[in-house]
Amino acid sequence: MTPGVGPVEAGPTPHFSKGGAVIPRMAAGVLAVSVAFAVAPASADPVRDGQFWIGQLGLERAWQLSKGTGVTIGLVDTGVNADLPDLTDAVLPGREFPELGAGPRDEQGHGTEMALLIAGRGHNDSDGTLGVAPEAKILPAKLNGGGTDVNSAIRWVVDHGATVVNLSLGSGTAHTADYDDGLRYAQEHDVVVVAAAGNSRTDRGVTSPADRPGVLAVSAVDRTGAFRPEVSVQGPEVALAAPGVDLTTANSPRASRGTSEAAALVSGVAALVRARFPKLTAANVVARLTGTAARPGGRGRDEQYGFGVVDPVGALTADVPPVDRNPLGTLVERSPTTVEATGRPVWPWVAGGLVALAAALGTIVFLRRQSAK
Repeated sequence: MTPGVGPVEAGPTPHFSKGGAVIPRMAAGVLAVSVAFAVAPASADPVRDGQFWIGQLGLERAWQLSKGTGVTIGLVDTGVNADLPDLTDAVLPGREFPELGAGPRDEQGHGTEMALLIAGRGHNDSDGTLGVAPEAKILPAKLNGGGTDVNSAIRWVVDHGATVVNLSLGSGTAHTADYDDGLRYAQEHDVVVVAAAGNSRTDRGVTSPADRPGVLAVSAVDRTGAFRPEVSVQGPEVALAAPGVDLTTANSPRASRGTSEAAALVSGVAALVRARFPKLTAANVVARLTGTAARPGGRGRDEQYGFGVVDPVGALTADVPPVDRNPLGTLVERSPTTVEATGRPVWPWVAGGLVALAAALGTIVFLRRQSAK
């Protein structure tokens, strides 16, 4: 048994790939889909040089409209090192699943990198990492186990205020319902779920949970916006694309590539949208992200880009028709209920009111009968 790792489920040993080293970490069926390569820095300032996605995605303009204030992103990953200068005041108290007594600190670096890409504060102009949503909060759920723990982690971050969940992990297989309990719970609570589609080095197609209904599966493109088949998988479940090739952060100055990074950037954009439009349902946030994406070569959806490369400015400014259901489908069975603008079901309140009314009428009838005796 690997030190610091609890009992694991049966099956092949999964791993996070980081800096070229394969590190055993989580139980069978759960693999982070990010691979780091030792790429030489392009300049004396590799971190800032690697943040080409800021210009590529037009984030300077997007930040004039939203910086993610008030939004919490649940990060189910390897934990987060909250003491980094770029994460000052960005990370909420987290938890590990299952609890092994180590807390949510990140020994692998993967989760910390995702946190920086999503909500890095950019502590100075020279070498700080500025995330997509630099005023959002990260709620880390450190994953030590397998599918059951992923479900528990998703439920926990949802219960503790996350309205966006980032899953830069995958099972290595497709169309498995192993994570449906957590995904369904998130959908029932009006949460946007973003997941890495999978890496071509280890996966043959879009893996679960990215391929599940309602989940924003993200593929990776390079700094020119071109899909990179040697990096990212493709498949009909891909919903969006985002930069995921040769990215650097203050936590990992060596350039990394993978759909983990791409998913983190999309989670940050989802936070920008939720902050600017706090009354939008998760379904309408997804509709904004997919409906405004920049589709290379024309309109429509394909297996490499999905609906296109995520466009933060478009998602924050475009006139997007409202929808009443997630355009990517859902694991939640549709019922004859109404959903308010906040995404919370109305029927429980209506039902409660009817019950209270019936009780009141019964009391009145009873009292009248008593007084008539």
